[in-house]
Amino acid sequence: MMIDPDAMDRRALLGSLATLLGVASLPAEALAAKPMARKRFLAPAQFAMLSALADTIVPTTDTPGALGAGVPAKLDGMLSGWASAATRAKVTDALARLNAAALAKTKKGFAALTPARRKSFLTGFDKAALKAVPPPPGAPKLNFFTPATYVVDPGYLTIKGLVINLYYSSEIAMTKELIYEHNPGPFEPSIKATPATRPWASTGPF
Repeated sequence: MMIDPDAMDRRALLGSLATLLGVASLPAEALAAKPMARKRFLAPAQFAMLSALADTIVPTTDTPGALGAGVPAKLDGMLSGWASAATRAKVTDALARLNAAALAKTKKGFAALTPARRKSFLTGFDKAALKAVPPPPGAPKLNFFTPATYVVDPGYLTIKGLVINLYYSSEIAMTKELIYEHNPGPFEPSIKATPATRPWASTGPF
């Protein structure tokens, strides 16, 4: 029986997102190009902050970023339709902690900062929040779908993981930032890489 590598990768991605959302599994439509029409889960101020955070994690450069891929709306839709209550609380609590830290350091909420100031602030916050800590007593064993380590702020890690996963599963990322060829052609044992070479979203010419 032949296995479609692209389908396998999609299953792995859905499994990873399901773990981040605290559910057993996600339906295929969870990665739809347009989020399903649902009542927004996050309050306007929270959604604005999530949008600013997503834009800082994956900004628009020479390729579209998280905002161009509609990541905030997709993430909010997942919180509304599929996330567990524990994950919803983890995400909103993490957003509140991030905003409180920004207020304490800059006297402004995170969403009110300029893109350059957001990046500067988030660099330090990210380093502290993702510092590894020992597993808590009785913690489950890590596997392919769970973070590689336990960190100071697991809520922030969840948000960052969702933003990155949702961005790189989007059509924009796969066609504008990555290289995607539905039929990559014959095997090529050696490919010259240059500074302009982009990663492959599909199986690539190999």
